[in-house]
Amino acid sequence: MDNRLASLLQRGESLTRAEYRVLSHLTEHPLLVGNITVRQLAQATFVSTATIMRLCQKLGFSGYSELIWHCKQLLADSPHIAAFPAAGGDELPALFEPFLANYRQTFRWVTADKMAAFSQLVREKEHFFLYGAGFSYLFAEYLTKKLQVLGKTAFISGPGDSRNIFLSNASRYEVFVAVSRSGETEQVLDKARIAQNVGMCVVAFTRASPNTLAGSADLHFPLYDEAVHFAAEAAGITSFESNLVLLMDLLLLNATE
Repeated sequence: MDNRLASLLQRGESLTRAEYRVLSHLTEHPLLVGNITVRQLAQATFVSTATIMRLCQKLGFSGYSELIWHCKQLLADSPHIAAFPAAGGDELPALFEPFLANYRQTFRWVTADKMAAFSQLVREKEHFFLYGAGFSYLFAEYLTKKLQVLGKTAFISGPGDSRNIFLSNASRYEVFVAVSRSGETEQVLDKARIAQNVGMCVVAFTRASPNTLAGSADLHFPLYDEAVHFAAEAAGITSFESNLVLLMDLLLLNATE
């Protein structure tokens, strides 16, 4: 977010979720200010132009043009890029390089076709059911929140929830997203089978080695995992989790641009 536009967010107490999403989009993409029409902004944030006009009025502006003019003034006031601190030693680059290499390995498998398929789901579908067990639940929850910010109906569930919760609600959802490092967790496989039986599209995020969930998913995103065995080293610190968050963010960014 450009901190020169942060004052706008402080005026957003009474905004709806859709209005706040529009405002957040502008603060996160300052280069769009003055270069995007109200219709283009509405399309990019999945709202109507009327929603943007209501946002402008709630912020105290007469319309979209006055909001953009105000943003331009804020952006012109002061630079927002802080000076880089002095280098603190060689330890960080040495630790970072293996993680960077693993990111690159993952994105050799994440093809343009897979990214396009995910983008199509985000743009065309409204109801998402996400599931994860153990550490994977945290990342399923992260993706759930991101989808909710985009205005999607997204529900998160895990092993602690009754199986009947999923059985009772499966027909309401269009996309089932499973996060499972191993791809072999029985609770996850059980929900994936039910999802396919009721006609949901199954999207899976797992480690790249062959696994049952990957083989059954409609859309599978394999991630490089340097752990020799997922069960024995699940508590170890590897690039898998950070790799997963990066992949999710890039997929969402690609879907919303």
